[in-house]
Amino acid sequence: MVLSLLKSMVTSRSATSTAAPRATGSDSAPRVFDFHGGIHPPEHKALSNRAPLVAAPLPHEVVLPLSQHIGAPAQPLVEIGQRVKTGELIARAQGMISAPVHASITGVVTAIEPRQIPHVSGLEDLCIVIERDGEIDEWARLEAWRDWRQQEAQDLIQRLQDAGVVGQGGAGFPSAVKARVRERHAIDTLILNAAECEPYITADDLTMRTHPEALIEGLEILASLIGPECILIGIEDNKPEAVIALEQAIRARRADKRLPPLDSRLEVVVVPTKYPSGGEKQLIKLLTDREVPSRGLPADVGVVVHNPGTVRAVQRAVCFGEPMISRVVTLTGEALQHPHNVEARLGTAIVDLLRLAAPSASGIARLVMGGPMMGFTLESDALPIIKTTNCLLASSPEAVPAPAVEQPCIRCGMCEQACPAELLPQQLYWFSKSREFDKAELYNLADCIECGACSYVCPSQIPLVQYYRFAKGEIRTAQHEARKSERARHRFEFKQARMAREEAEKEAKRQQRAQAAQKAAAARAETATAADTTSTASAAAPSAPAAATDLKAFKTARAAANIALKKAEKALKAAQDSGESSASDFAALDANVTAAKTRLASAESALKAASEASESAAAAPASAVTGASAPAAAAPAAAASAGDLKAFKTARAAANIAVKKAEKALKTAQDSGEGDIAALEASVTDARARLAKAEADLKAASETSESAAPAPASTSTTGAAAPAADLKALKTARAAANIAVKKAEKALKTAQDSGEGDIAALEASVTDAKARLAKAEADLKAATDAAETAAPAPASTSSTGAAAPAAAAPAAAASAADLKALKTARAAANIAVKKAEKALARASESGEGDIEDLQTLLATAQENLRAAEVRLTSAQAEGTDAPPAAKGAGELIPEAPKAAAGSVGRGSMASNVTLSQAEIEASRAENLAKRHKQVTIAVKAAEAAHRKAEAALSEADDESRQRLATKVDRTRRNLEHARESLAEVQALVDAQ
Repeated sequence: MVLSLLKSMVTSRSATSTAAPRATGSDSAPRVFDFHGGIHPPEHKALSNRAPLVAAPLPHEVVLPLSQHIGAPAQPLVEIGQRVKTGELIARAQGMISAPVHASITGVVTAIEPRQIPHVSGLEDLCIVIERDGEIDEWARLEAWRDWRQQEAQDLIQRLQDAGVVGQGGAGFPSAVKARVRERHAIDTLILNAAECEPYITADDLTMRTHPEALIEGLEILASLIGPECILIGIEDNKPEAVIALEQAIRARRADKRLPPLDSRLEVVVVPTKYPSGGEKQLIKLLTDREVPSRGLPADVGVVVHNPGTVRAVQRAVCFGEPMISRVVTLTGEALQHPHNVEARLGTAIVDLLRLAAPSASGIARLVMGGPMMGFTLESDALPIIKTTNCLLASSPEAVPAPAVEQPCIRCGMCEQACPAELLPQQLYWFSKSREFDKAELYNLADCIECGACSYVCPSQIPLVQYYRFAKGEIRTAQHEARKSERARHRFEFKQARMAREEAEKEAKRQQRAQAAQKAAAARAETATAADTTSTASAAAPSAPAAATDLKAFKTARAAANIALKKAEKALKAAQDSGESSASDFAALDANVTAAKTRLASAESALKAASEASESAAAAPASAVTGASAPAAAAPAAAASAGDLKAFKTARAAANIAVKKAEKALKTAQDSGEGDIAALEASVTDARARLAKAEADLKAASETSESAAPAPASTSTTGAAAPAADLKALKTARAAANIAVKKAEKALKTAQDSGEGDIAALEASVTDAKARLAKAEADLKAATDAAETAAPAPASTSSTGAAAPAAAAPAAAASAADLKALKTARAAANIAVKKAEKALARASESGEGDIEDLQTLLATAQENLRAAEVRLTSAQAEGTDAPPAAKGAGELIPEAPKAAAGSVGRGSMASNVTLSQAEIEASRAENLAKRHKQVTIAVKAAEAAHRKAEAALSEADDESRQRLATKVDRTRRNLEHARESLAEVQALVDAQ
């Protein structure tokens, strides 16, 4: 045994040395390089290459597995009892890495069921069984393109996909996917792998001898799709007949003046016989001296490799419209009396093919699919042949000795010398045997091509390849389990988030009920202690802020219910898209959506009822508060007016967003031609009507506020804060007008560049926007001047007459409850801001979701947070500096000592107002800077998502192209919205 191994190594060195002169010979001959390792096992090719290639008889029955290729299995399109023709599509491809299946005979579908398939696992898979109907072979061919040079490249690629052409020399990779490799890689070399180095197998040899012209034309078709600079046919020197046939076909093709000249340099390169020179990476090294990187592909070094059987299938599919329904199979082995090659229909039973080679009387001791080095043993001869079946090796009992007993490793290093992938087989063996799979991965176990060279030369008879296959299987299983665990973790986190959200909603309802009870108790106490009409009128004043607080609570509940509904719908859609959730998960998610819709409807009903109650309360006559009590009632009225104006602005903004959404949905439906366009147009009209009403209401409220503004404000501290609030509102209006001008100018420029759109209307909108900006700037300047003039005026620290104690009593009674409510509102607003930031970040990273709506939601949440902080700060300051309140019936609480006149902070009301305004401006600047940073990050994330979507679209097949095109359009719109939001925030920063 050792002598034969040494002889094999000496032969390897001599072959390398004899190949050297060829590599440095004449300049016209292509240079041949060498790869590491390799062995020279007995060839045994003369058993089957002496007989010509013949066609096998049509089988009585075929069994066609749906997984004859790498990737996703095909999906059946036929039913039991349906009659099909030869070449008819019976199962379509699913996904990008997949291939369809066609009927290989004319007959009737008798079964669609799991059956054992020819695979190393020996497991079952779904198969379509067809029984032949009569002797007539009726074809359902595709359109034949003899003038294929007139077809578009995309049509040729689609033809390869429709014909189900896959690689016949390896794992069955779809040829249509390989044809698109030029979209992602620069390819300069196309190689025809005709080495066929495995012992016994001669299928490619007989294909090249019998159909050399078809191979040359198939290479031309693939070259037109890939665009290489040269085409190399790598063939071992033990196939002289095939070399002569190919060279004659190339000369005839070049001499044919009826056809255009070859676009690429086409050469036959004869390489020394050495196993495994037919390996993809090894042949690339032999012909180009390029090394494919670890875990890389040939395309990474500018090379595409195809098998002769695949190239012929490409030529038959394009030129004759024949799907891949047959292939050449070598029938060989010592147990066969007439070994030869046949072209058999896919799905033919192996036993029927073996009968054509006349098995010997001694029987078959071992049946192998493939060669002796990389093939696998079949337990039954009733299995069908598939697209990757290249050889059936039937060994006699004499040719298959008893397996040797595995001995301990002697660390001779012969496996390392023979390994063509330049790995360390000995280390991989130790790691695989000790189940240290992480270390095996570090030693590049994935680069092992399982050629068996290491096992062949091992003097200890260790089945090294079996250990490597075991380790690879365990690694794949661990990775699959890790993915399942990750999905389970996501489901658990979703459940925890849902439970936390429900608990938070319950807690919020409990707090609302407690606050309502406290307010009711306080109102009853105030009514019981009221002694006269003045105190009764004064006690009624706090109801306005209480009503405003209740209305705000209802609005917050409605917003929370809306967000919860969107989250539930998004979770349900994600589960439907992934298809990995169980029926119980779908039912739970659907129940969550229904419950969220119910909560939203309840919140909207409660908000509507509260709004109607607030409006009816606002319409009640206020004439009861007269005389000395009027100044006390002025402060709540002013606060209510500001709150109503803010509510009108929010309603106008919501109506504007609704109009944009309706217009966007209508445009999408019009572009795609799908959906109820009439209903969408009606929704657009309705949304615009609501927007017009909201704008009219806001205008009326603004006019009312402006008419009330000139009233003297020296009687209360609320009047001192009003100019600051008006100044802030005018600054915001000026910034909004500036943004509107920029948007109008951008729209006008876009229309002028493209030549589309109503340019006159856009110019008018620009003029109108500039006019509004000028008015806003003038109003801001006037308000600033007025504020500077009014600043030195002393602020009154007390009221006169009996009205002051009367107004202070209810304020002191409600102070604790209001302060707690304001703190709760500030905390809720902070939580809403954080949730909006997380939602915007997730949408920006994934490229899904409406980023414009999320940015609007974030801006609203931040504005609510700033308002809550201002109200809380003001309430805390008023609680410290409040005037003496009524303790009983006319008894006064001693007034707290006042700070020095020059002190800043908690002193007089004037200093209080100044400090609050400074805090407001600082908080606004901080939040604006934070928002600018968030929007900048959102723009970058949207750009990355858009690039990712475009890359996925460029690699997509036709089935998923439309979905990915929609995603690209959505990510592009999100990117535009993000950039517009960045421009708006930048304008606010500039205005500040």
